[in-house]
Amino acid sequence: MPSSAGSEIDIANMALIMLGQQKITSLGSSNNRAVMANQRYADIRDSVLRAHPWNCAIKRDKLAKSAVVPDWGYTSTFTLPSDFVRLVSIEDPTQKYAIEAGNQGATDVVVILSDASEMNIRYVYQITDVGKMDHTLKHAIATRLAADLASVLTGDTSKEQFLMQKYESILLQATWEDSTEHNTTETIHGGLWLESRYDNAVSRDYPDLNSDGSLA
Repeated sequence: MPSSAGSEIDIANMALIMLGQQKITSLGSSNNRAVMANQRYADIRDSVLRAHPWNCAIKRDKLAKSAVVPDWGYTSTFTLPSDFVRLVSIEDPTQKYAIEAGNQGATDVVVILSDASEMNIRYVYQITDVGKMDHTLKHAIATRLAADLASVLTGDTSKEQFLMQKYESILLQATWEDSTEHNTTETIHGGLWLESRYDNAVSRDYPDLNSDGSLA
């Protein structure tokens, strides 16, 4: 979805335009539109980031193994990155894991519990630089923000419902767009016998021989 938004104020104004409201010049302004947009922007942004694995917001990381051992159930604890929003995948899909609070007293943090000795992940990070967002993500944040502000700024609950439906359709669009930007298909090799069946070759299990008939 084309968008010229390059800053948080631009996204906020996209939302206000959807509501038929006047644009603002700063999120720090004292008028009601700016105050409400400023209060809700960060929460809405992170909610939208959690709603979909946006390609433009995915990072890879090798997690550090913590010295803290879970009380039961798993043997290892891995600390998640400080900008973590949502897990997309781990390198070993057969490895069991759980994302929970770390149970580390006053410094509780969200961690991954596992029996693995190492943990490599792909995750959605808390992207705050609007310039690094793709057009569809910007439009999704603006639409979701508009839906959130609709009742308080316009008093029209039907507009909120309409914008939420529009937001859901943008997420569907993002699913299609992001799916076309990578290929995770794995190639499975069937070995010499299977390959010979496809190309009409002959498959033999005989050992290789030298010209004199001896084993190679």
